Amino acid sequence: MRPYDNIRRVPGPWTRLASSIRWSRDKLALREDVWRLPDGRERAYPVLAVGVTVGILGFTEPDRVVLVRQFRHLAGADSWELPGGGALAGETPDAAAQRELREEGGYRAERLVLLTRFWPSSAYLDEVAWCFVAHGLTPDPLPADDDEFFERRVVPVADAITMALDGEITESVSKVTLLQYGLTRERR
Repeated sequence: MRPYDNIRRVPGPWTRLASSIRWSRDKLALREDVWRLPDGRERAYPVLAVGVTVGILGFTEPDRVVLVRQFRHLAGADSWELPGGGALAGETPDAAAQRELREEGGYRAERLVLLTRFWPSSAYLDEVAWCFVAHGLTPDPLPADDDEFFERRVVPVADAITMALDGEITESVSKVTLLQYGLTRERR
């Protein structure tokens, strides 16, 4: 017997039956999706609706990148991260990346390159993270959001990657962006 021979076979498709917002505030909503499972049963799934988020690995020089440190209430501590955040309604990922780089990093990018896209948690969170590399940065800050208080630092990209590997950077979009860049830059 092969290891995958005992996998439960799917008898039919998943079918969405309903979706409704149960609670919302600002950019977040708690949604409930009802699905018919492949075996015919129905199940409701809670979904935290967040939408598009972006992370930007912004190069101020060929080997130096922008990091921001800000307090994160969930962790109850400061967090080193790449500039980034959520897209506004109707905003493309590229436009959100440029805006967030200006708000949090203080720079505008001449060129944004998509590095990767991923679901931080595909079971209960509808967030899709778009990770960009930004080149040709020039100072062009926008005001930060009214609840953002942060410190900016420009560091060698190798140090930022080490911070992600060593657990000093723990925020998922920043960590994935840095590790993806570190693993693929030799192939470019």
